[in-house]
Amino acid sequence: MSDNPLEPSETRNARIQARARALWEADGKPGCGADAYLEQAGDLVGMEENPTAGEIPVSDLPPPDLADIQVENARIQENLGEFPERLTDQGDRAHFPERENERDA
Repeated sequence: MSDNPLEPSETRNARIQARARALWEADGKPGCGADAYLEQAGDLVGMEENPTAGEIPVSDLPPPDLADIQVENARIQENLGEFPERLTDQGDRAHFPERENERDA
């Protein structure tokens, strides 16, 4: 047997089956059966086997004296020139065509 979590093993599958059954019983034994809980049980067993798998170490923390300083996100600057003028949406332009003279009517 291998310690590789990607390779199926009988002990791991037994743990997943037991966890799926426990989840199914905790939900009141719905008609779908314990097999419906296999994916969720597999995720939980994987988290138990590798509790630090999703953690990324932080190596570049800011100095403690800068902890209270608020910095705006630089992505905000990308949108600054795209908004209409202050009066554009408030009726400074006609929203329908006007007749130039009465003959066109």
